Amino acid sequence: MFRTTSAGLVLCGLILGMPAVTSAQDARALHDRIITFDAEMDIPFEFMEGANDVGQETGMQIDLPKMDRGGLDGALFVNWVLQGRRTPSAYAKARANAEKKFAAIENMVQTYPGRIRLARTADDAEKLVAEGRHFAVMGMVNAWPLGPDLTWLPELYDRGLRNITFNHAGHNQFADSSRPRAPLNDKPQEHVGLSQLGRSLVMMMNDLGIIVDVSQVSPQTLFQTAELSRAPIIASHSGVKNIIDTARNLTDTEMLAIKDSGGAVGIVAFSSYLRPTRPEQGAAFGAILGEFGTTNLAEITANFSAEKVEKFKTVFAAYEKEFPRATVAQYVDSIAYAVDLLGINHVMISSDMEHGGGVTGWIDAGESPGVTEELVSRGYMEDQIAKLWWGNFARVWRAVETAAAN
Repeated sequence: MFRTTSAGLVLCGLILGMPAVTSAQDARALHDRIITFDAEMDIPFEFMEGANDVGQETGMQIDLPKMDRGGLDGALFVNWVLQGRRTPSAYAKARANAEKKFAAIENMVQTYPGRIRLARTADDAEKLVAEGRHFAVMGMVNAWPLGPDLTWLPELYDRGLRNITFNHAGHNQFADSSRPRAPLNDKPQEHVGLSQLGRSLVMMMNDLGIIVDVSQVSPQTLFQTAELSRAPIIASHSGVKNIIDTARNLTDTEMLAIKDSGGAVGIVAFSSYLRPTRPEQGAAFGAILGEFGTTNLAEITANFSAEKVEKFKTVFAAYEKEFPRATVAQYVDSIAYAVDLLGINHVMISSDMEHGGGVTGWIDAGESPGVTEELVSRGYMEDQIAKLWWGNFARVWRAVETAAAN
């Protein structure tokens, strides 16, 4: 297999006559010329409420001033709901919570149409950037709120939903997760991949034109989805298992299966998926979770009051001072690994901000140029950086649209 190393990228650029970028000023100019897109940006439950109104500077990692400052053109604004039980009452509550977040995204683009709009196609996104506006792509992490059937999905597509990740932590009615959830008494495997309903979900997403996203799923689910889908698939926010061996990261074989579908792997800027942690770090983090009466960071953002979340942020800030996040250089190490394995056409950039993501040097949307600067320092050329930031997601999205039309 031919692998394009950083040195090879420089050589390719010289052969093709592309101009070299030699300074931070040049890197920022490059960043502003290309379309930039974060392929995984969560939103909190109180998104667009009070102090979380994105039209102003907020305490969140993403808002419109930060997108302006960081030259971030668009993001996959993700509706995430923590996995729960599969009962009528739990499904109803999950749907209500998901509906609140979908409505918040709609509220954002209705409130600030001159600054950001919803992109329903890749062409829409590029047109909005050309007009000087940001764009939002509507996504969903954890298909559990869809309930025991698929009747809600066409309506969500009509409203703009264009990406679904099947699982979060915990198996659901569609597929097995890479992280069984102890409070739900999950077995290591329940469906041994996709359930029959999950297979129907893949086919309906293909028919509608919704991108199939295999981050968070078990290996069996990933391989079965890659085989079943008639459109390319993505992993929007994953890491490299050969760098950090965690259930959330992907093996080379899994990443290659995504590539073989015609898809792309989004390398996520999430510290614990990028570099080893110190031995005492796990105990310190566990103590914080214990103090807040939980075993899962996700439960804090999903179930706690706004006041308790703020208290947690204060405690967690002290923890991060002692145990700093990974750096943007360590983040790009994982991007470079994936590019060497898969080629430049099958790797994307994502942050998972507002859900624990963000690294030193790219801690919020306003620091997005830091990723471009690090890529430039490694020898990546403008067209290659453009593919990582947007081109590869756009290519997959257009292929998904074509598959639906046919």
